[in-house]
Amino acid sequence: MSKKINIILEIDECGDVHGLYTDDINLFAIGKITNVRKASNVEFNVETQKWEVTSLNGKVLHENTNREKAIGWEIMAFSPGGKYYEN
Repeated sequence: MSKKINIILEIDECGDVHGLYTDDINLFAIGKITNVRKASNVEFNVETQKWEVTSLNGKVLHENTNREKAIGWEIMAFSPGGKYYEN
């Protein structure tokens, strides 16, 4: 059974919503989605036998033998307030 992860959304003074996209929230119901961009990659490394969260330039930011935990870390790190969050 998958563990639910808290989704963090930030609403700026213009009313724009910022955060890591998830299909768990139907953002189409509240308006037009714009400026969607990739934040990172999660891929399995055969040599280390770990799931790696990498930056878009290939730097390994986090690794874990458990894919869900690697994705959970990615969500927290790239969501508003996270270490790698960019507005």
